[in-house]
Amino acid sequence: MALEFLFGRRKTPEEMLRQNQRALNKAMRDLDRERSKMEQQEKKIINDIKKMAKENQM
Repeated sequence: MALEFLFGRRKTPEEMLRQNQRALNKAMRDLDRERSKMEQQEKKIINDIKKMAKENQM
């Protein structure tokens, strides 16, 4: 009983699986968001380079 108070109750395998699954899903969403941001940035840079090349600035 005292150990439960110190360490919290033990999680069942289902609870651990659910918690890990949520963490994985969150990490995947964060990575997808980061990738989208980088792809948008890449498109913007490419367009800027093309625009500058068209204006003979390069």
